Amino acid sequence: MDLEKVQSVSELLRAFNWTSFQSRTLAKCADILVAMLEDPERPTIFIGFAGAMVPAGMKGILSTMVKREMVDVIVSTGANMYHDLVEAFGEHHYLGSPDVDDQLLQEEDIDRIYDTYADESKFRMVDNMVMRRADEFAVQNGGAISSRFFLHLLGEFIDVKSSHKDKENSVIWNAWRNGVPIFVPALNDSSLGLALTQHYVKFVEAGKKPLVIDEIKDNYEILQIKKAAPKTGVIYVGGGVPKNYIQQTAYLQDMFGIPDAGHDYGFQITTDSPQWGGLSGCTFKEGISWGKEKSGGQYATCHCDATIALPLIVKAALERCTTLNKRGRLQLTF
Repeated sequence: MDLEKVQSVSELLRAFNWTSFQSRTLAKCADILVAMLEDPERPTIFIGFAGAMVPAGMKGILSTMVKREMVDVIVSTGANMYHDLVEAFGEHHYLGSPDVDDQLLQEEDIDRIYDTYADESKFRMVDNMVMRRADEFAVQNGGAISSRFFLHLLGEFIDVKSSHKDKENSVIWNAWRNGVPIFVPALNDSSLGLALTQHYVKFVEAGKKPLVIDEIKDNYEILQIKKAAPKTGVIYVGGGVPKNYIQQTAYLQDMFGIPDAGHDYGFQITTDSPQWGGLSGCTFKEGISWGKEKSGGQYATCHCDATIALPLIVKAALERCTTLNKRGRLQLTF
């Protein structure tokens, strides 16, 4: 690898194909992303977004992928979408340090995510905003809705209430604006879920019918997307629930009599490994045994911090792809 000749991120990752260890797997991930983006059969691309990626500064990467039609469906932890909402209303995450007195931070209402700080009082303010939005929707419409529709409502809320400067890189807003659905299959496990709990308790105590998030409706909606796709590609940033939720779409299809529905492409960025048995480190090869991937598909795993690997992979694809503007948006109806 001759660094004197390398002129771009794309060229650097091409050169990594002739190195070893995780630099080579990083190169393979970029190659697979380009392959799925340039496939003439126009695969539907799902991205699983786990870990504290928004506080870690990855919000703009995912928003760029939405705006440039590099992803069609987002499956995220509730925490990432909550932190995105916080920033969409002008609040911030701050450079901090893991080497600090956490008791002192607690006394000052400062929350720590490794080396990043957040203002707890601002979180409570956003919680109240979410609760009031749920109150309004419950009064106007009532009934049970999917997490996908709830995130759509939050995108609409950001559009009306936030400034252009604050919302321009919001994942929720850009997804709403571009028709990219966001599913949050473990919504309860986040501050979004806690804010909805406040709404629920308030309405129950007042004898009113609260808003309910129907996660099975999510299953139905994401299955319709998977069934309509001629091919599918998957991107896993971390693992956990978002990864498994996307994986099981192929398994769901098989349950309804559609065999060989495994995903055609996939790459994942993880710091976990398979021998511990958790899904975050599970290999694509293992997924073939479940029918979640196809035996002839293209897959790669890069064992790396996603805050390093994801920007490099996406930037290389942006430099390399010549047909992004020809992919077109999926026309989804729910």
